[in-house]
Amino acid sequence: MKATRWLAALVTCGMAITLAQAAPKVDGKVNAGEYAKILKHEKSGITLSWSIVGDTIYIAIQAENEGWVGLGMMTAKDDKKKGADSYLFTMEDGKLVAMDMIQVKRTGRPVLDEDEGGKNSILASAATQNGKAWTIEFSRKLNTGDKADMDIAAGKKFFLMLALGPEMNWKEEHKKTMRWYVEDFAF
Repeated sequence: MKATRWLAALVTCGMAITLAQAAPKVDGKVNAGEYAKILKHEKSGITLSWSIVGDTIYIAIQAENEGWVGLGMMTAKDDKKKGADSYLFTMEDGKLVAMDMIQVKRTGRPVLDEDEGGKNSILASAATQNGKAWTIEFSRKLNTGDKADMDIAAGKKFFLMLALGPEMNWKEEHKKTMRWYVEDFAF
């Protein structure tokens, strides 16, 4: 009761109060209220949730698909997909494979950041898959220091790419990939 009166007194005095949000648990499950923001992309059926805690972003992707799931970020969409900071998730032998990638060509599949002199900037990842229902969670620094990664700033707009592959083999040509762009997206 005393704490409630104290908070009310601070608010009445015009003092701003910011409660720190706890970091989501990267466990492949999205609980109610776990993430600060949510985008429900109607055309793809993908739900994207995210929270920025300190210098780290936590992202959850929920999708219905039998194949891989991807997310890409581009500061500008000048040359199709070229330059996209991409994250691709697939299952191999029942285990999640989470890849930090870059799109080096206008079309086709991205390549691993490590193959282009970068690094895998995924801090943590986990997924659950039940039939076609995927829940993927991962985290990375807002600024990874890797030239292959896009720096993320809360409120800064960019092109978001959502993608679903027809099968788990991400190395196959990406011609049958379903892809959607969200212009002027911001975390």
